[in-house]
Amino acid sequence: MIGRAFIVISFIVMFAVPVAAQQTLVGKVTNLPIPRYVSIRADEANLRVGPGGQYPVRWRLMRAGMPVRIVDEEEQWREVELYDGERGWLFGSLLSGARTLYVTDARAPLLAKAKPKARVVAFVEKGVVLRAKRCEPGWCEVRKGDVSGWVSRSSVWGFLPNEVFD
Repeated sequence: MIGRAFIVISFIVMFAVPVAAQQTLVGKVTNLPIPRYVSIRADEANLRVGPGGQYPVRWRLMRAGMPVRIVDEEEQWREVELYDGERGWLFGSLLSGARTLYVTDARAPLLAKAKPKARVVAFVEKGVVLRAKRCEPGWCEVRKGDVSGWVSRSSVWGFLPNEVFD
């Protein structure tokens, strides 16, 4: 009897641990995945040291469209991480679900197709924010103004490692 119970318990533990390890974290307010990427909606946004208006402003962000990674949620506030690793809290209404990417390379080629030898449509400089149409393994289709093309994922920031979206 003890042997059979041990086998049953071992079987349950063997299969329960991998399932638990695969669970995605979700925000306690929105039930959306954590971490996730969004962009700043407002032209000016105060990045605070804590989740509330009473907390001091760490940085004043002056760029609508900048991508940020949401890493935590508290009521109407979202803890975000910027491309350089800086963290702070933004009021939720200052954020948009629009996907954007931040160019991290000094000069990244924007290509006509998602192929390394494709025709170069334009070059984008470090710090430029691109609107992401979709991302697939290795490449993201982007737009900046009237110019569209494909950029290598290694040249931009604003997506999870294995994330694919359109």
